[in-house]
Amino acid sequence: MNRRNFIKLGVVGAGAAVAGVESLRSEPATVPTPTKPPATVAIPISVAPLAQQPLDPMFDDMRTRAGVNALFTFIYTHEPHRAGVASAGFHGGNYARPHMQFYRDTPLTLQDMRAPEFGGVDVLERVIPVAKKHGIRVFPFILEDNQLPAAVKADWEQLYEVDHHGRRTTGHPGGPCFNNPGYQNFTLGLVEDYGRSYDIGGIMWGSERQSGLLNTLSLSQSSGIDPGKTTCFCEFCQQKGRGCGIDVERARQGFDAVEAFVRNSRAGQRARDGYFTTFWRLLLKYPELLAWENLWAGSRHEFQAAIYHKVKSVNPALPVGWHVWQNVSFSPFQRAEENLSDLAGCSDFIRPALYNNVAGGRFVDFVNGARNSVFGDLPPELTLDVLYRQLNYHHEAPYEQLAATGLSAGYVENETRRVVDAVTGHPVQIWPGIDIDVPVDAGEEHCTPESVARAVKAAFQGGAQGVILSRNYTEMKPENLSGAGGSLRELGVI
Repeated sequence: MNRRNFIKLGVVGAGAAVAGVESLRSEPATVPTPTKPPATVAIPISVAPLAQQPLDPMFDDMRTRAGVNALFTFIYTHEPHRAGVASAGFHGGNYARPHMQFYRDTPLTLQDMRAPEFGGVDVLERVIPVAKKHGIRVFPFILEDNQLPAAVKADWEQLYEVDHHGRRTTGHPGGPCFNNPGYQNFTLGLVEDYGRSYDIGGIMWGSERQSGLLNTLSLSQSSGIDPGKTTCFCEFCQQKGRGCGIDVERARQGFDAVEAFVRNSRAGQRARDGYFTTFWRLLLKYPELLAWENLWAGSRHEFQAAIYHKVKSVNPALPVGWHVWQNVSFSPFQRAEENLSDLAGCSDFIRPALYNNVAGGRFVDFVNGARNSVFGDLPPELTLDVLYRQLNYHHEAPYEQLAATGLSAGYVENETRRVVDAVTGHPVQIWPGIDIDVPVDAGEEHCTPESVARAVKAAFQGGAQGVILSRNYTEMKPENLSGAGGSLRELGVI
């Protein structure tokens, strides 16, 4: 992808002197002092309150408690909790009005796209004028659907990935295929529609999934992944793989072998030469595994670049950014693949999800899954210690305490600085996602106003230019949102 070139402008002043003649002098030019734009303080919100509730009191509350000046709405979703409704009979889709001239090259119809909940109200049309009155910009937050409700599965499944057994995947860990032209055209049409039809503040896109090999190896914060659902082997990925010189059948055979390795590990059958040695031997025998891994990861970055350039073709001033799944905080493998330096040239902002409170239980789940494959030679306590060292984490809780305590504010500062460093030299802003009452299991750490304040301060100490108070306004306790606002005032951000 082309990198944007930046021109440095300099102003050089020169005095003129002529021998025997008094030097020419002029009054100094008045240079206006540039005003620093306010830091972004954003908050995501599900659709239901925006469609059904009075907006002024809600926006007053956000502004008063935390100085919120940007709203991220899950405007297109098939996930009930993002829409804010019960899952029974749920349909979902676009909670704005699709303008079908932007969707000519996709198999989806208006009925497939439009969400029937809330009486068909156009949420963007309803929200944007009121939000603007309160000094709040509205960003569509397009977070990929990993699960499809029964009401839309038949229409959407043709856009979803195919596993190495040839089965269509319409649930976790699969998702829409980045190489499927129908999905590409739908997404590019969606961002163009939002950019041309509404006075939005920008667009954020996100995907909470990873490549097939890492899923098969159970290297994920999501437990219980089926190792037989390695993706993607649809016709478009196979065609692209062959074009890259990859033997598709050898790749498929390699994933069969990895699946067997993980199933045996879960059944308690220790590999003769140990887990890590067996894993490495599989890579040596089937180098196509890593080639297919690169195909998947590279396809996602190409897809993101296409989204960026589509939005910029509509309005070059619209910011485009990316939500980064928290799994990169636990997995050195996904961290290697999700190299944010590769996105620096097609990003205006990046939002790493740094939910330190809920991270404890998620990290424990990652450790337990990883011990079914690559880290099976180690006890959980030592596995966690190795991961801490690989990820450069310091002074975090031991395994037996981690779920109950979560990760520290130091993790937020450390990870923010890492992401800031990754985009050095590019005008990319980093807006970390800060945990405010993201749901946790019983017995795990819970937010307090003080813990939220520490995390917000840590993000700015790490070099953040803004924060996204996460994950959903409707889940947040008012006192904890106020805790974020208190630290932002103390820092002089608001």
